[in-house]
Amino acid sequence: MTAVPAAVAVPASSAVVINEVESNGDPDGDWVELANTDPNNAVDLAGWSIVDDDDSHDPIVLPEDTVVESGGYIVIPTEENFGLGGKDTVTLRDADDTLVDETSWTTHASTTWGRVPDMTGDFTVTGEPTKGLRNTSAEDAEAAPGADTPTAAWPHDPQDINPVTLAGEHTEDFEGEDMSGVDVGPDGTAYVVNNDKGTLYVLTPDDGNSYTVEALHQLRYPDGSGMPDAEGVTVGADGAVYVATERDNTENAKNTSRPSALRYELDGAADGDELSATDEWNLAEFTGELEANGGPETIAWIRDSLFAVGVEDTGEVLFVDLADKEPALVQRYDSPFEGVMASDYDAAAGELTILCDEACDGASQVLVEREGAFAAKDDDINARPDGTDNLANEGYARYVGPDGTERFLWADDGATDGVGLRDAVG
Repeated sequence: MTAVPAAVAVPASSAVVINEVESNGDPDGDWVELANTDPNNAVDLAGWSIVDDDDSHDPIVLPEDTVVESGGYIVIPTEENFGLGGKDTVTLRDADDTLVDETSWTTHASTTWGRVPDMTGDFTVTGEPTKGLRNTSAEDAEAAPGADTPTAAWPHDPQDINPVTLAGEHTEDFEGEDMSGVDVGPDGTAYVVNNDKGTLYVLTPDDGNSYTVEALHQLRYPDGSGMPDAEGVTVGADGAVYVATERDNTENAKNTSRPSALRYELDGAADGDELSATDEWNLAEFTGELEANGGPETIAWIRDSLFAVGVEDTGEVLFVDLADKEPALVQRYDSPFEGVMASDYDAAAGELTILCDEACDGASQVLVEREGAFAAKDDDINARPDGTDNLANEGYARYVGPDGTERFLWADDGATDGVGLRDAVG
């Protein structure tokens, strides 16, 4: 089989590209994947259009609120409007009908037709379909498994994982939103953060997999300014909420890295109150130079003033003591993952679970403390829960209630199928 890449027309002003095409139908039919090459800024695609090479076909016009996140992907099914043939073209135009990108092929790919390297390369036959994920070459697909390839099952299988059922005044604010971090306090209250809006949700558990959204807070930096890119959240020994953040998401600051841990007190806070951090710890000395969107993704309280902070760009876990105004680095753990995107500490078992996202197929690893330092519990790299899709899970929490009932929560940064939070009970 041969396939000839078309000339690519991408104006310098456009960060969005056609990244992958399925023309031969997977179980969901044909589709086109778009990618945002800008690592810092989301792009609004409302009014943009996709069409094949048949002039009689109506273009697919993307609706309002169609946004592709910084460095992210969006998949557009085509078959309600048109199927893609063995010899065909896909054309992408913006809301002003300006040509943004275009690709053609001469026969169905045995896998998919996509850019290799991902987002930036020429079009070719990919190593495997990677719908909503990074493209791989044929050589990569045939290579030996890497360190982040799962070698063991998810330790808590089997689980029945479902979207949470929500009640409360802020249900509409929550549903359909991508969530980046989640933790559960000692009383079962769940705390969920949205990185795009810099908001904190407070949820109380109901029966089954139901929660009531009790409060919604806009987070601010200690001086009351900004919009912290809230990526991870944990509850500390003092009952305060600690948030891991990569940058200030306000328009004039979002292209600058600001790796921090922030502390918020909720005692006395009413629903809707803005919360200014009581403290900010600058972690740049420990993370090193980072892309604006590549910093701390998760934070987990260990004990006293010790916290574990997972970093996206480096795949490290930084164990930091936040007792004083200046943070102290206690330990640096180099994980096997491309990025550490979620974490949860089980104090009873003394185990810190760290997770990658869809870039590593949702793989995870368990760390335990030996002789004063955290290390891998064993050689296992655990797979994501059996039967679940490869989602952009960037938050994870496990809670055991007084009656021994377990609750698990996953925050989906991709809001797949409009769901930002999923859970399993028991």
